[in-house]
Amino acid sequence: MKIWQWDDTKSITLTRYVVALALAASAIMTVCGPWLVRWLADTHTLAHSGPVVEAALLVMGYLCAALALWMLWNLYRFLQRLERGEVFVPQTVQALRRISWCCTWAAVLCLPAGVWVYLPFVFLAVAAGFMALIVRVLKNAFAQAVRMKDELDYTI
Repeated sequence: MKIWQWDDTKSITLTRYVVALALAASAIMTVCGPWLVRWLADTHTLAHSGPVVEAALLVMGYLCAALALWMLWNLYRFLQRLERGEVFVPQTVQALRRISWCCTWAAVLCLPAGVWVYLPFVFLAVAAGFMALIVRVLKNAFAQAVRMKDELDYTI
């Protein structure tokens, strides 16, 4: 007799908890934005420095935080739908589209900061861009599945 068995429901639940923790961590980092920028400027060698650069990094950070919070919220809702068995529905496709766009815009924001201020932002931009492509492919697969499901639902 198995007392504890891992299944899809537990996996989705665990992922929802991790996403909720990431949402909380992102909110805390957003509140701590000015201190994080100051820490970055004090502890790392930046290609350019000064109050204007720090202000630009703070604005970029807030924009990326907004994207991260929106992306994580959409991921959380996506997981809730999966848990309820609502897999091939238009809302799933919409959530994946939003997640992809959040990643795309994060890449667009981080790339110039990486080129002109701090090189590791380039790696964040590349990772976000690559994630946007992966999520976009998944979105397209889900969109096709929704269309196929709709056709089957209307077939007599």
